[in-house]
Amino acid sequence: MQAVIVHPGAVEKAVRARSATRHMKAAEARRAILPSKTMAPLERLAVYQGMYPLRMRDALEADYPGLAAFLGHERFFDFVLAYVAVHPSRSYTFARLGDHVPEFLRRTRRFGPAPFLYDLARLERAVTEVFEVDEEGSERPSRPPRHVAEDWESRRFATPPTLRLLAFRHAAGAALDALKAGKRPETRPHATWAALHRRRYSVYRLDLTREELHLLGALAKGRTLGAALRAAARACGKPLSPRAVTRAFRIFTAEGLLREG
Repeated sequence: MQAVIVHPGAVEKAVRARSATRHMKAAEARRAILPSKTMAPLERLAVYQGMYPLRMRDALEADYPGLAAFLGHERFFDFVLAYVAVHPSRSYTFARLGDHVPEFLRRTRRFGPAPFLYDLARLERAVTEVFEVDEEGSERPSRPPRHVAEDWESRRFATPPTLRLLAFRHAAGAALDALKAGKRPETRPHATWAALHRRRYSVYRLDLTREELHLLGALAKGRTLGAALRAAARACGKPLSPRAVTRAFRIFTAEGLLREG
């Protein structure tokens, strides 16, 4: 029954597929399922088979609401069918069904501007991943770092285990906000950077500058503050101004992204 339900073809073809016949021959399947007053055995089975793609659509729409809104009802369902034909569900749960959506969209232009959809899907996938992180202490309130005194260059800071840093070629965050508000997003390239983290079981996105991304990324790797500032300067091609550093630490501290190392 499972082999028939998950088969992408019509039910008559599904019962004759090798995945089904290795368990039960097609003739036996017709006898094993009783007819109803109005439906033949295979018609009854086709009801369950027809619901399977709809359940996958619902599962992917829950993880990728922005993508679903951008594509629209019919095109999103077409996308689901094309996607699961390449990446069928291999688990008892649909929780992992959408793992390959970003890469799938990166390789095809069938459903719209591939680079934009890739960035949008990456952001939505990261939101799901951050929400699912199961790290002891990830929900504890962070202790703000002490005032940076004379030992500032050798200071190290810890970051939350739920922290994820992302760089996009498009304004993926603004696009997702627009789609949730029922508006059409901008799809032209526009480099953006963001941090995702979870607090009190909610996922938050913090839009960053390029300098802030590299600074926070270096601190998250356990580098001292001095080493992190130098790494960010190399990545950006210029030293960070005192004003930019002050702003970054004010933001990182207010968001609970830095803890005492």
